[in-house]
Amino acid sequence: MIPVLIGIGAIVGGYLVVKNWEEVTKWLQEFLPKIQEVLKEVGVADYAAKLFSSIEDGALKLIHKLYYKENGKWIEKTTTREIDESQVPDWAKEGLSAKETDVTARYEKELELTV
Repeated sequence: MIPVLIGIGAIVGGYLVVKNWEEVTKWLQEFLPKIQEVLKEVGVADYAAKLFSSIEDGALKLIHKLYYKENGKWIEKTTTREIDESQVPDWAKEGLSAKETDVTARYEKELELTV
């Protein structure tokens, strides 16, 4: 099970600057189901995921945080995508500041995804 959890870390961990909003939505549509499938395959039942976002210096950061139990301890894996603010739709920028804001429900509704 440990090698598989390392694989989850490789899939989840990371930071990337993307060129346009379509890349972000495509990433979410491919990434989220893959993570959920891997967790089920390895029998990880205790997990949670949230999306956070912030906007600063002309860029929006979209942060996926995955929490799961390994050997009785909670682990957090974070993946961040950054995109130029001019490429981001208004609904995704609404109400954001430099402080991370939980945007899970907003993205689930707008993109019809399950985080």
